[in-house]
Amino acid sequence: MDSELRSLAWKSVENPFSALHIAVGPPFPVAVMVEVKSEDAIPDVRSELAAAELEVASIDKKGWLSRRWQIAAKSKPQRIERVEVERWLDELESRLRNHHAKVLTWAPLVPDA
Repeated sequence: MDSELRSLAWKSVENPFSALHIAVGPPFPVAVMVEVKSEDAIPDVRSELAAAELEVASIDKKGWLSRRWQIAAKSKPQRIERVEVERWLDELESRLRNHHAKVLTWAPLVPDA
């Protein structure tokens, strides 16, 4: 994710947290959407996600003419603080880069939100 997309993701987290009167900081599971450039890389990306303690929820082809795939995954609870999440995303993207995959977006999974 580039810095602009990360900034937009943070705005999409901070606004609902504020509306729900939830302080930023408590741990919540985090959902991520990962784009994989080829089907052949999916097993390696799954392994990297498992090593990062993410549980794969689904793997879908982006479109029937596309060669790209999307993997939805969920982490264990993470502290929803900007520095912590940014570090976690940097580590995850570093793992995925070797397999021509990248994080498209992320969001905390807040119960009843």
